[in-house]
Amino acid sequence: MFMRIVEAEVKQGNEPALESVYEDYVIPSLEKSDGCLFAGLLQSVDRFSCYASLTLWESEQKIRDYINSGTYEKNLEQVRPWLETSSEWKIQLTKEDTLEYAPVSQVPAVKSYPIEPGIEFLSKRVPSNRSYLRVLSLQVRPGREKEFKKIYKEEIQKELQITPGCRYSFLVDNTGNDNEMISITIWDDLESVTVYEQQGKFRSLLDKLKHTLAELYQWKMALNNQPESTASVTSQDIDISKFTLVVGKKFK
Repeated sequence: MFMRIVEAEVKQGNEPALESVYEDYVIPSLEKSDGCLFAGLLQSVDRFSCYASLTLWESEQKIRDYINSGTYEKNLEQVRPWLETSSEWKIQLTKEDTLEYAPVSQVPAVKSYPIEPGIEFLSKRVPSNRSYLRVLSLQVRPGREKEFKKIYKEEIQKELQITPGCRYSFLVDNTGNDNEMISITIWDDLESVTVYEQQGKFRSLLDKLKHTLAELYQWKMALNNQPESTASVTSQDIDISKFTLVVGKKFK
């Protein structure tokens, strides 16, 4: 199974129009696309103008077929009037036969991720009603990928299962791209996410993994006890995004 995310910025005031077009045109179009299991429109909790279309597919070949059929371009044309001004964009296949998207200006950024066997019923877990998704991107130290995954599956997920408000969690192995692991959790409400973060549960779980993470992350942890002025280390080793699921539909 593959997860595909298309991110874009919407012109201020055009959010309702985009949501309407996605529900009335894009979702029915994706439902007719062979191999598409789920489609949902996400809105950033922190930046209301940032939206993402999350789709689940049977295989990467089904995504290729969808793009090559011209359906993606037609869907994009339907939402383009509501997006921030953009010019052109390009798609190419790399030598490894994976899709690579090079956005220009404010065009949608597209990413595809393989989902590991064992969570093939993910499309049944993603709710179709309004809920919250938390996306945590982590940079793993080279050679520590297996250890990271073992701890995540045997310890982190068990804790998340008993965390109030957390409905489901899964891991996307994107280590082929800058040693990135992506943890996605689905929540009943934003209040549960806030409690999880502010009452120390997130930090305690992250501490279980910190020895497997990139050096910059460990450096930041080492600086935690220093005065704030000396702890201003910025990097992309940890990135957290929160989204509201505005509308979604399961197809199979």
